[in-house]
Formats: sequence, C-alpha cells, structure tokens
Amino acid sequence: MVAKKPPKKPRKTPVRAQEDGYEFPGHMNDEAKALAKKFAKEDRNKLAAKNRKKKRDERDDKIRAAGGIPPEPGQVYDPNKVYLDGRGATLEQITAAKRLLKIRSARDNLIDFVELTMPDPNAPDDPDKSIYSTQLHHKLIADALEKVERGETKRLAISMPPQHGKSELATRKFIAWFIGRNPTKHVIFGSYSQDAAEGEGAEVRSNIQNMIFRKVFDDVEPLGDSQSKSHMKTNKGGKLNFLGRGGAGTGKPAALAVIDDPIKDDIEAQSDTIRNQMWQWFTKVILTRCHTKSVIVVIHTRWHEDDLIGRLLDPGHPEYNKELAKEWAYLHIPAVLELSRVATLLGADPQPQTDERIVGAFGSGPIAALWPDKFSLGQLATFKKLNPAGFEALYQGAPSPEDGEYFKRDWFVPYKSLQELPQNLRFYAASDHALSVKKGADSTVLGCVGIDENDEIWIHPDLVWERMETDRIVEEMLAMMKRRKPMLWWAEGDVIKKAFGPFLRRRQREEKIYCTVTSLPLHGDKKVRARAIQGMASMGIVHIPVFAPWWEKAQNELLKFPNGTHDDFVDWFAWIGRGLDSEISASVSPASRDKNRPKTGTLAWIKQSAKALADRERGFSMMGGW
Repeated sequence: MVAKKPPKKPRKTPVRAQEDGYEFPGHMNDEAKALAKKFAKEDRNKLAAKNRKKKRDERDDKIRAAGGIPPEPGQVYDPNKVYLDGRGATLEQITAAKRLLKIRSARDNLIDFVELTMPDPNAPDDPDKSIYSTQLHHKLIADALEKVERGETKRLAISMPPQHGKSELATRKFIAWFIGRNPTKHVIFGSYSQDAAEGEGAEVRSNIQNMIFRKVFDDVEPLGDSQSKSHMKTNKGGKLNFLGRGGAGTGKPAALAVIDDPIKDDIEAQSDTIRNQMWQWFTKVILTRCHTKSVIVVIHTRWHEDDLIGRLLDPGHPEYNKELAKEWAYLHIPAVLELSRVATLLGADPQPQTDERIVGAFGSGPIAALWPDKFSLGQLATFKKLNPAGFEALYQGAPSPEDGEYFKRDWFVPYKSLQELPQNLRFYAASDHALSVKKGADSTVLGCVGIDENDEIWIHPDLVWERMETDRIVEEMLAMMKRRKPMLWWAEGDVIKKAFGPFLRRRQREEKIYCTVTSLPLHGDKKVRARAIQGMASMGIVHIPVFAPWWEKAQNELLKFPNGTHDDFVDWFAWIGRGLDSEISASVSPASRDKNRPKTGTLAWIKQSAKALADRERGFSMMGGW
C-alpha cells in the first residue's frame, strides 16, 4: 500500500509595501529600494523626453511648412509667433518684411511692380497676392520691355491676341514704371484716337499717383498743376504726351515712344486711307520725335497684313525693307501654339488633339492654348468656326492679304463639305518633303487631288501638313495610298532617291500597297515650278475645301507667294500642277499614237523601242530603283 502525499500548503503572497508612490516587495531593504526608485525615475524621464522630442519635431515641421525657421535649442517657444532666422517674428512682421523686399525689387522688376500696384482687395498688404494673374507670356513680354528700358533693345514690336493683357502690361504699367526709373525723360504714347490715348493716359497718371508707386519711386511725383488729359509732367522735369493717330508730337525729342493699337477695328483696317494715314503719322510724327538713343515699342493685335507691324516686319509685304526690319525685335505670340521657339519659351507642351471640335478647327497635330484657364482650345475653336479669317488675323497674328500677286483670291472655287465632291474622281497625289524637324524648319505636305469628268481639280481635305521624321513620312504616304488609291504619286526625284526611296518601296511590298511614285526634276525657281498650277487655278477649275482646318493657312501662303515667309503648301501645289501637266501632255489620242508609230520590225521601230527602253531605265535609276 502506497502512502499518500501530504497536500501542498497554499503559497503565501509576498508582502508588498507602498513607499513614496512606489510599490516594493516586503523583503527589499532600503538600499535596494533606493536603486529601484532611481531606475524607475530614469525610465520615466527618458519616456517624457522622447514624447517631448516627438511633439517638438511635429511643431517644427509645422513651422517649416509655414515658411518659417524653428526656434534655436533653448529658445522659449511662443505659439503666437512664427520663426524666421531663429528670431521670433509675428505674421504681420513677416508680411511687412516680404512687402518691403518686393517694393525694392519692383524698382528693377516690371512684373513685381505690376503685381504690387494691383493688390488683392481681400489681402491688400500681402505682396504674394494680386488680382493681376501673371502668366508666362506676361513674363516674356516684361523681360522684352525691361531690355527696352535698359537700352539693350532699341525697337520692339509685339503682336498678341485680344484680351491677353497687352495694354495693361505694355502701356499702363510699363510707361509708369519707365518714368519712375527715368523721371527726367520724355515719353510719347500713341493710339488710334485722341480719346483712346487720353484714356490710357489717365490710367498711367493713376498708376503714378498710386501710393505704391510713391513707395517704389519715393522721389518721383507728378507736378500739382499737371491735370491735362493729353500730357503730364514730373517733379524731375520728365514729360509724357498722349497722342491720337494724326496728333502732333511737340516739344523735346522722346526717349520712349509707345504705340498701342494704332488701328481701332476691322472697319478702319479695311480702309486704305486710314492705313496710309497711320503710316504717315508714324513716320512723320512719331519717328521725327525720336533720336539716336530713343527706344520704340509697337504693340497691337493684327487686323490686316498692311497694318503697322505688317509694313514694318512682314516679309510678304510689298514695301518690306529687310535692312530696316533687322533693327526690330519682333515678339509674335499667337493664341494657339504649335511646336515652335515661342512655345518653348512659354513652357507650353503642345499635344496631339482628338476632340472633334478642336480637330475640326486646327487639325489633329500637337497644339496648346496660350492661356488655357482663360481661353481654352475648345473656346478658341468656336471663335475660329465663327470667323476663320478674323481668327487667323486677331488670334494667330497672321492676316491674309486682300488679294495675291501670283495667285488671286477669286480664282479658287470653294466647296463646303465632303458631300459636294463628285463621284468617280481620278485621284493623284504629291508630296513636298522637308526632311528636318527642327523648330523653324519647313513642314512636309502630303495630299491628293481628284480630277472629275470635266478635268476640274478638287483638292481633297485629307491633307497632312506637319514636321515629320522620315519613318513617319513613309507611314503617312502608305496610309494615304491605301485610303485614296492615287493613280500616280509625284515628288522631287533627289528626295526620293537619296532620302527614303528604298525604305518606302520595302514598306509598300510589306503592306502590299502599290502605287507608282514618279519623280520630277527640280528645275527653275519656285515661281517657275508653280506656273502650271497657276495657269490651272486662273481658269477657275481648282476647287478648295473651305471647311478644312488647314485652308486659312494655305490661302495665306498662296496670296503672299512669292514674298511670304513660308511656302510649304505652295510647293506641294506646284508638284500637283507639274504632275498633272506632264500627265495631260502625255495623253494623246490612240489615232495620233498609231499615226506616229513606226511599222513593227522596221529600223525606225527598233530605234524607237531602244530609246523607250533607255528612257525607262534612266527614269528607274533617277527614282533610286523604282
């Protein structure tokens, strides 16, 4: 029999003592308790320090996010202050400091001056807030005007769309800023009428009397008796005259002449008398008040090819003087930007378009709006649809001439939709190649024309007009061959042979797209090469798609040819004319061919056959193996 184990005695809970807020086992002596207290206090202090650092870091992050600098270690933190350079400063003090810095900057920086003189009414003392919405094109213009004030640019012309801030910046603010920096100088301002000039003069006067102007230019002020609407004087001897077109500029020579909108509207623009009056006034009044060191600014929306900028700077103008034009810096800013130097300067990023309304107005190529928040591409497309010619002039700065020298406006027969195209057209195609895609280079043009049963020419709206790399050109040609199935395709022989002939031929075989590409030699100047199509157009047999997005641009080139800056479309048009001319010339009746054909087997027949074979081989060689 196994003896039972005695039951376990219940375990005694150790006696714990409370002492100074600490709890200790009852068996701990005083020395052990002291050490435990020390360690516990150190742990609490470390935890508290960690929490304090976390809160301080969060606070400092908020200070940095607000544009301040956190307080130095040991500096007493005041939650009602922000911190700059390690010193506590109130928000009001920071704002005042920024305002003082901008006032100083405004003496040299035109945009800062404009923003300061147009404060936000909800925060009038905050220099970072202004009702003037500064855009990149404003900064570009301001930079050009600052160069004028410094004398680095003697002649400046600016064309830009309406309602894009030109007068506020280049007239009302710039003249006030110029006179603040040059209070002893004489300034002339001119516009289309005396009332308009005096209206702008009132704005300039208001800017000079502005309290902000006094802070920026504290030693300049208008004379107390200078209340005339047409002129004013400064306390330093400076003088400002505001003239309407036709007004006389009297007094000492001007250091600065600003001409803003010398033509009022389209009615004035269409008047030969008013345009000539404007030119006479500019040359006989404004220019005669200028001297060697004078600077001149002309800024206006383009109304007509014969407006002031047109006469001064348009190479297509009959009175264009290349040597005089070299004296001018020309800043042309359109509302719709393509890939160009101006687009790069403005930081614009033109993108290909897919919206039907925009594509219908401008095509599918890469474009961007100059001021998208105010004038979107959709809105600009609507403007163009309402008045295509007016849009090209006012918003794009490219007015078309009333009539051309080489091609006449009324030669071309318009059609307004694809439904008007005749059935059973015989299509022919041509291409004019610009093998560089550098900004400022010409563009490549690919297009087809249809020939109806009356031998009249219908330009198809399906035209490609862009700067393109060689591989893209080939693919566009293949796509057009597939869509239109042209009977022949004409292009310059050397381009086909040296640039992309073998590549195009290989791609045709791969895609099983067959079209005869015929090379034409490049001979004579552009006028000579365009004679054939000029004759056809003069007979009124060329139909043009006025609804095509490229037509206004093409018409402008045609009417300015041969004096225009660009002639991509004209060159393509010339290839069409030469190709059709050679095709028609080669088309003789079967009876005529039979009559002139030697009898088979004769010596004459052998010679003619050999010559024909040699001609074919020579043509094959010229086309690079076609």
